[in-house]
Amino acid sequence: MGTKERLTICAELLATIDRNRSFTGDSSVALSIEQRIVERELRDLERDILADPGALEALLVKQRPRQNEKLL
Repeated sequence: MGTKERLTICAELLATIDRNRSFTGDSSVALSIEQRIVERELRDLERDILADPGALEALLVKQRPRQNEKLL
């Protein structure tokens, strides 16, 4: 499955979750599923940007390694 297909499916799933929340009035319906989807997509986006920052390179902030963290 490609990125575009995955994003389409995830968007549909998130819309379904939102409809279920509206219907039930319970904002916690499928909260863990929503969190996992959003976290995965943000990780993938971060990985893609770091691999090829393109026009965003000037906006990226280099983080210093933490005290016990080694440089890669």
